Amino acid sequence: MDNSINSKEIWQNACVKIEQEIGKDPFDLWMRPVTLLVIEGDTVKLEVPDPLIFETIKKRYEEVIIRALSELLGKEYKIDYSLSLAPREPRPSPQPEPAAPAPKPQIFAHSNFNPHYTFDTFIVGPSNRWAYNSAKAVAEKPGHLSNPFFIYSPPGLGKTHLMHAIANEMLRLNPSAKVIYTPSENFVNEYIDTIQNKSNSAELFRNKYRKLDCLLLDDIQFLMGKERSEEEFFYTFNALFESKKQIVVTSDRPPRELSLAQRLVSRFLSGTIADMKQPDLETRIAILREKRDQYKFEIPDDVINFIGENVKTSIRELDGCLLTVGNYCVNMRLQPTIDVVRGIITDHMGINQDDGDKISIETIISVVAEKYQLDTKDLRSKGRRDAVVLPRQLAMYLACELTEMSTTNVGDAFGKDHTTVIYARNKIQNMVHTDPFINELVNTLITKIKSVSNK
Repeated sequence: MDNSINSKEIWQNACVKIEQEIGKDPFDLWMRPVTLLVIEGDTVKLEVPDPLIFETIKKRYEEVIIRALSELLGKEYKIDYSLSLAPREPRPSPQPEPAAPAPKPQIFAHSNFNPHYTFDTFIVGPSNRWAYNSAKAVAEKPGHLSNPFFIYSPPGLGKTHLMHAIANEMLRLNPSAKVIYTPSENFVNEYIDTIQNKSNSAELFRNKYRKLDCLLLDDIQFLMGKERSEEEFFYTFNALFESKKQIVVTSDRPPRELSLAQRLVSRFLSGTIADMKQPDLETRIAILREKRDQYKFEIPDDVINFIGENVKTSIRELDGCLLTVGNYCVNMRLQPTIDVVRGIITDHMGINQDDGDKISIETIISVVAEKYQLDTKDLRSKGRRDAVVLPRQLAMYLACELTEMSTTNVGDAFGKDHTTVIYARNKIQNMVHTDPFINELVNTLITKIKSVSNK
C-alpha cells in the first residue's frame, strides 16, 4: 500500500467511524492526539503522546479502532503502538515563562485551608489518637512511611479537620510546598470539564494534580460508579506515588468496603490506614469546652457536661448543639441551665443512639409518605416523578441517620443502588445545613418518627 498517499485519508475516515461509536468527548480526549504512522501488511502502527493515553486506548478502544479499519479496508489488522517521546520534549522549554507564575495559580489552593483546623485545635482522645498521630507524621515527613494515608469514619468525626491540619502544618514547615485539598466531587466535576472543553484542558488538569507535593482527597466514596473519574485518579495516584509525593484519602468506610477497582483498593491497603470512632464522654466534653471558648459563649460546665452526655453521634453535631444553645440563650436573654438546654437540644438527643434499634425503615417510609400524601409504594418504586424524588431522598437520608442499616440495605429497601442512597444522604445533609425550611422539616419528621416508634 502506498502509505504516503492513503494513510492520512484512511485514518481520517476511520476517526469518523470511531467518533460515531464512542462519542465526541471521549474521542477528543483520547483519540484525537493519536497519529497513524504506517500500515504494513496486517499491522497498523499508531503513535500515542503519553503512557496514559496508550493504556486507555489499549484497554478500552483498541477493538473499536480495529473494527473501523477493517470496515474500511476489508481485512482485520493488529495494532502496534509507539510512544512519541520526541515531540513531548520541547514542550517544557516554552514553559519557563509560564513556569515562574505556575506556582501562583496553585496558591489559590492554599487559601482554602481552614486556618482554625490545625493539630493544636484538634481534640485528641482514644477514638482518634492513632489517626491524629499518623496525620502528624505525614505532615512532618510527607511521602515517607505513611504513604498513602487512608482515614475512614462515619461523617462528622474530624476527618476533614485532620486533612486541613496536615496541609497547614506542611505549609508551615515548607511554604513553597504544592498542596491541594479537594473533595472527590470537585475532582470529578473538574475532570468532566476537561472532557467537555477542547484545547489542552486535559493536560492542564493532569499537570495540576500530578505535580503536587501532597494531594488530599476527601470522601473518595464519591468516585464509586464513576469509572472514568476513578481511572483518572488511579493514574494520578500512580504518578504521585512513584514520585514519592504524599497522598491522603478519606472515606466513610474502610478500603475493602469501597466499590472501587481492586487495583486502587490494593494501593490504599499498601499504606497506613486509620479509623476514627465516635468520641467517648471525656473527649466530647473537651471538644465542647474548646468550642465554647472559641465562640466566647458563657455556658457553665454542668451544661457542657449535660450536652456531652446526651449528644453522642458526631463532633459536627456537638458543634451544632453548642451553637444552637449559645445563640438561643444570647438572643432570648436566658441563663443557660440544664432545664433550658434540655428543651433546646431535644431533636439532637437520642438520634442514632437509644432509639436507633427501635426505629424501622417501614416507620420512616410510612411517616414520610403520609407527610407528602403519597402511597408507601411510591417511595419504593423506580419512578422519577418530581413529586416523589424529594420525599424518597428524605426517607433515605432519615434511614441512614436513624437506623443502623448500611447504605446497601437502605438501597435494597427502596429498590435502589447504594450509590443512589449516598447521593440522597449527602444532598439532604447539605440542605439541612443551608436551608432553614429543610432543617425544620427534617426535625419535624424525626420527631414524628420517634413518636410513632415509641408507641
